[in-house]
Amino acid sequence: MGAVPARIGVVGLGLVGSALARAARAVRPDVQVVAVEPRAEVRAQALAEGVVQAAAAAPDAALAGADLVFLCTPVAVIEALLAPVSALLPDGAVLTDVGGAKERVVALARARVRPGVAFVGAHPMFGGHGGYAGGAAAAERWRGGAVAVVTDAPGPAVDAVAAFHEALGARIFRCTAAEHDAAVAMVSHLPYLVASALALAAQEAGPLARHLAGPGLQDMTRLAQFPFDVQGEASRRNVHVPEAARRLEGHLARILAAIQDSPEAARSALEAARAAREELF
Repeated sequence: MGAVPARIGVVGLGLVGSALARAARAVRPDVQVVAVEPRAEVRAQALAEGVVQAAAAAPDAALAGADLVFLCTPVAVIEALLAPVSALLPDGAVLTDVGGAKERVVALARARVRPGVAFVGAHPMFGGHGGYAGGAAAAERWRGGAVAVVTDAPGPAVDAVAAFHEALGARIFRCTAAEHDAAVAMVSHLPYLVASALALAAQEAGPLARHLAGPGLQDMTRLAQFPFDVQGEASRRNVHVPEAARRLEGHLARILAAIQDSPEAARSALEAARAAREELF
């Protein structure tokens, strides 16, 4: 199997699935993409635009010719598809995903993915909004984007998934499922939950607060726009979120104490936070 095989399967043609298909074809124009997508209008558009070469409403025998198959659906659907999709694949095939929570899906894969097929969890850390229509822009994010590839799988299968994403231009970070979820709890799932809580609190603050809200609040609550099936389901599956929340609560408590203490304490605490942000980005 080459880094980008001659034939791949993509289950789900939302933002990430359509972006992945486009990014793969940009690297290997002759790749045959076999897609599964329940929405007839999306299947028709993807076929008409040449993003995929075959498309069905549900997993079928067409996937049997693919050595590498991507589950690009919300995480709850990924879990439900592990058994039926792996049953269609040939021995030696690799099944992978793009979901935001890894420990639970890796554990379920051990029980549900049929023998002879390897499952490798993966997570491109550059989503966004827009569904299929946003796929063209999202495909560009593979170049230089970060992809976590979970090592709780046979080495050759892990290598195959890592090589695919690397061929598309991504930076690969290998980690265990637990390491992934602990990191993502802090940098993805907790920010989503905090943005959601902040949106609710701001909405309750009354008409004047809503009239005075500007880009700062808009930026801070952007993640709350994600549908529950995408980010909420992933967040609730991450057992590391409570610890991440405790860390945030500790820092918030220290900052609140500092701003009530003195100008010097407030400056020290908030300048430290500004320096941390600059180091992160």
